[in-house]
Amino acid sequence: MKRRLFFLHSWLGLVAGFGLIIIGLTGSVLVFKDELDGVLFPQMLKVDPAGRERQSFDALLSSARKAVPGYEVMGWDKASAPDRADLAYVVKHGTDTWQGITVNPYTGEVLAKPMDREDTITGWLLSFHYSFLADHTGELIAGLCAALLCLLGITGVWLYRGFWKTLFTLRWGRSARIFFSDFHKMVGITSVAFNLILGFTGAWWNLGHLIGHLLEEEHAGEEEAQKITQTYYSSTITMDALVKKAQEKIPGFSTGFISLPSAPGLGITLYGQAGEGLLTSPYGSTVMFDQQTGEVKEVKDLRQAGAWAKIEDTFRPLHFGNFGGIPVKILWCIGGLTPGTLAVTGFFMWWKRRNPPRKKKASGNAPEKSATLEEEVAELAARRVQGM
Repeated sequence: MKRRLFFLHSWLGLVAGFGLIIIGLTGSVLVFKDELDGVLFPQMLKVDPAGRERQSFDALLSSARKAVPGYEVMGWDKASAPDRADLAYVVKHGTDTWQGITVNPYTGEVLAKPMDREDTITGWLLSFHYSFLADHTGELIAGLCAALLCLLGITGVWLYRGFWKTLFTLRWGRSARIFFSDFHKMVGITSVAFNLILGFTGAWWNLGHLIGHLLEEEHAGEEEAQKITQTYYSSTITMDALVKKAQEKIPGFSTGFISLPSAPGLGITLYGQAGEGLLTSPYGSTVMFDQQTGEVKEVKDLRQAGAWAKIEDTFRPLHFGNFGGIPVKILWCIGGLTPGTLAVTGFFMWWKRRNPPRKKKASGNAPEKSATLEEEVAELAARRVQGM
C-alpha cells in the first residue's frame, strides 16, 4: 500500500509539476496586482477623491458611452478603493469581444481607451495564470493541475502522517537526496492547508466554467456567438433606480458590479455585498431585474443563503489573499511559491532515484546503488514510527 501511494504521489507530481510552477509563480505576483497596476499605470487607475462624491451610475454610463461611440457598455465594476478608477466592460458593435475602459468615478472622465486584458502585463499574467494563454484547453489543463495539487496534498499528508516528530529536521550531513526529501516534507506539510484551499478554489472555478460553457454550447447548437449590435434593455430604465430597489430588497446592499444584458431576453443583475465580513466577497448577494420593465425578478441575499453558498463566497478572498491587508498578501505571495518548490524538489528526488550515483568498487564487490523505491518507502515508515 505504501509503495503504491508513494508511486502515485510521485507521478502526480511529475504530471502536474511544470504547470504548478507556472501557476504558483504567476499567482505570487498577482497577489499584488492592484499595487502593481497602480505603479505601472497610474494615469489609467489612480484618481483623486479630494472629498468629492461619486457621480451616479447613470451619469457615469452616459459619460462612458459618449467617450467610446460604437461600443456597448456590458458591465460596470465599482472601484474597491476611493482613489481607484471604476472598470467598465465594453463590446464594439458587431463583435462579441469584451474589452475594458477605466473611468474616473468623480468626473466621469474615461482614462483609458478600450483594451484587451492581455494589453497590460498584469492582465497577461492573469491569463497565463489560469489558462496558459490557451483559451479553454489551457483552462482545462490549469484546472486539472489545481485538482492534482489537492491530491498531492492529501497523499503527501498520508505518507508523512507522523510528520510532527521530524517536521523541521533537515539532515545536512547526508546525501542531497535525503536533504531534499526532508525539505520537501517540511515545505509540503507546512503549506498543505494553503495549497488545498488554492487548489480546490482554482479547480472549482476553471472546471466549473468549462462545464458551464459546454452546457451552453449544447443548448446553442451550432449557432455563432451573440454579436452585440445594440442596447438590450429599455431606455426608460435608470441604474440608480435599480440600485435603490436593490437596497430596499436587501437592507445594507452595496452594489459592486452591474451586469447588463448581452442578448434579448436577458435581465439586468446587480452584484453586491450586504453587511461586512472578513471573508465576504463584494459580489455575494444579487438582485436581478427585468430588462424592459425594471421589475425585480430574483433576489439572493447571501445572509439568508445556505451553507454552501456562504462557503463558496469565501473562495474569492481566500484565493486572492485580499482580506487582511499587506501582511496577508505577503503570506499569500510566499505561499504561492510552495507548489513550484515542491515540484522542483520532488523532481530532483525522482531524478536521483532514476539515476543513482555509482560508488567505487571495493574488493571486487558490485557498485553500491542508492536507495531503491522500496527502501525509500521503508525509510519513510521507519522515521514515522521512530521519530528519527
